[in-house]
Amino acid sequence: MKKLFAILIMCSLSLPVFATEGQEAESIPKDTNSLEVLTTEEIDELNRTTPQDPNMLTAPDSLPSKFKEPVNKKQLAKKFIIAMLCVAGTSVFLYGTLSVYNKIRDGIAEQSSVPPAEGEQPLETSSDLTEAVKTFIEKTHWQG
Repeated sequence: MKKLFAILIMCSLSLPVFATEGQEAESIPKDTNSLEVLTTEEIDELNRTTPQDPNMLTAPDSLPSKFKEPVNKKQLAKKFIIAMLCVAGTSVFLYGTLSVYNKIRDGIAEQSSVPPAEGEQPLETSSDLTEAVKTFIEKTHWQG
């Protein structure tokens, strides 16, 4: 129970936090080496006078900045098919590697199998209900 609780706490703490409108940070540090804080007026001035980077792409004038450009359906289908092929390839790879692993493990287990010592019960499972009941009675020394 403690492990489950710890996992839930770690997952919730790893989620990103988004500020909604009205919850913006009131102050921003001037630099990382000092604890001086910018006022809201200085922040507004910096936002107004931020120089444009010549390498930065700007949004086209014909589209509003809040909308994305339309996506080509052929490109979307191509990306989807590539993703599905990657999922299928990964599944086949995992199936193959786990099959090989199981064969190797079974081979090693057969070679190293040691018969139970005197007085020990074998750990084999029963094939039907009557054998299972007989085995239970023998192992528990139950007196009916």
